[in-house]
Amino acid sequence: MNIRRLDEERAHQIYLDHMVADFPEDELKPFDAIRKMMRGGIYEPLAFTDDEGELVGYAWQTVLPGCTNALIDYLAVVPRRRGGGTGTAMLHALAEYYADRLGALIIECEHPAEAPDPVVARRRIGFYLRAGARATAMESRVFGVKYQIYALLCGPDPGDEAINRDLKQIYRTMVPEPYYRGNVIFFGA
Repeated sequence: MNIRRLDEERAHQIYLDHMVADFPEDELKPFDAIRKMMRGGIYEPLAFTDDEGELVGYAWQTVLPGCTNALIDYLAVVPRRRGGGTGTAMLHALAEYYADRLGALIIECEHPAEAPDPVVARRRIGFYLRAGARATAMESRVFGVKYQIYALLCGPDPGDEAINRDLKQIYRTMVPEPYYRGNVIFFGA
């Protein structure tokens, strides 16, 4: 599996060809916001391809300077490759890709108790746990949606305190005031 960092043009094409179908409209940032973060040097969209160069999936991260942990903002496997271990392989490759820069990749999973489809939410959490992620002592509520926070280690475990600190900083950077206040809330660690 190969990983390639995307430029704006290729990221926009994947956004149009895949992301609008892979994610609900209310979960998908406008591409202009993504472009702004890319230009600010804090957003890293990555494409995963097979040995023939065919797209098998993508993972887009928010990576802030000075933070030892980053947020997986979007992760998806193309439909024809789902269910065969590609997602797990992508997560392992992603952790290796960031091993020299990060302690962990932060993963947000919708809390099953409040998810529209609790079965899907539990299945998603199970996927991340089977791939090697660990639960943290944190939860969040972002624009009314409750999340459990997980960490996929890239190196030595940075601990929940560092993960919580960095996740708060990431959200402060991604969500400007006045939208942050009252809409982004953290619990635990």
